[in-house]
Amino acid sequence: MLQGASATASGATDNGARQIREIVFQNYPPRALAAGEQGAVFFVVRLDKDAHATECEVTHGSGHPLLDIETCQLIMLHAEFKSARDASGHLTQQTAEGVVNWTIPGRTPEPIRPILLTGDQKPEKVVCKKNVRVGTLAAVERTCMTSSEWAKRSDEYRQTFQELQGRRGFTSEGMCQGPTCDSIAQQEYLKALATQNPK
Repeated sequence: MLQGASATASGATDNGARQIREIVFQNYPPRALAAGEQGAVFFVVRLDKDAHATECEVTHGSGHPLLDIETCQLIMLHAEFKSARDASGHLTQQTAEGVVNWTIPGRTPEPIRPILLTGDQKPEKVVCKKNVRVGTLAAVERTCMTSSEWAKRSDEYRQTFQELQGRRGFTSEGMCQGPTCDSIAQQEYLKALATQNPK
């Protein structure tokens, strides 16, 4: 798993360890870096059959909330995992545990003292979902957000859909009208709408 700037992942080459240190340093929260905050953050990550992270949760914190919050973002964006197979040889979902030891380059790492996080102390779980990518040849893209960010996005989509359905006073006044419209289909739709709802 990822280790911080002073630790080496088990079995990692010197080059691999250097790359891990660079990734951690490049993603160090600026305020935590300026304050000299360091520490180990323990996490649990759930993986799909293709070994893509789908969910990450911090279990033990560093004593520094900025580092705790950033850990799952770092894991979801940069960590690579190997696929697991069941007894029949089929790819299977799995759960992995790990630690990110946030250490500022040139400084001595803090002793690892895991702090069990519960309730409000615990950063929100980060969840990744696959969405259909629009306008490209790629089939899907992964989007990772906290549970509250997913809920907010869902509410925004619901509100937009309701407006398009006319349930919330949507009018065509804000829509493109006239010969400058992007498509003939849109112009035809506006004409049909105007004949159904004459002023």
